[in-house]
Amino acid sequence: MTILGWQALHSNLERSGSGSLGQVLSDEIPGPDAGQARSVFGVDPVPESGKGSWTAPARYLNRMTIKAGDRIVLVPVRDILWIQSHGNLLQLHLQTASYEHRMTIKDLYRRLDPEHFLRIHRNALVNLDHVVDFDLPRQGNAFVHLRNGKALPISKNVRLILRRGLLSESYAAVGADDL
Repeated sequence: MTILGWQALHSNLERSGSGSLGQVLSDEIPGPDAGQARSVFGVDPVPESGKGSWTAPARYLNRMTIKAGDRIVLVPVRDILWIQSHGNLLQLHLQTASYEHRMTIKDLYRRLDPEHFLRIHRNALVNLDHVVDFDLPRQGNAFVHLRNGKALPISKNVRLILRRGLLSESYAAVGADDL
């Protein structure tokens, strides 16, 4: 599942009145706003030999090097369940351990693969590979539930975007003939 440029796509979808979760959650950003949306979310493809092309894929982190006391720990990014921010200090939550790392959540989010990580709040990222479900009620608090039983709050903006995208996808899956 990809959440690349979901805010830019959401505003484009609202203006055009069309779209589906496939567009919202895909890394294919249609139209002339593609380059703008990619740069807004920190995914700047590497131009080919100075041509300024946007076709080259971006490179994302596979593992992080974390200093833990006198040790240096290599943490595979796929093992991270979720990340919490306290200013410039990140708390990386894994299944069996937790590590602190000095970096802003914005900088880290730019380096993570949007197919695997979603920013659910201004101070939290979640690994979509460890998500069981999204609880997105019309009223009240929204949560994402992880496999380890942890429930993390989702901001109102993300809830609205996910809800609209999921609902439009479910209606598109039904098809006009089934109505």
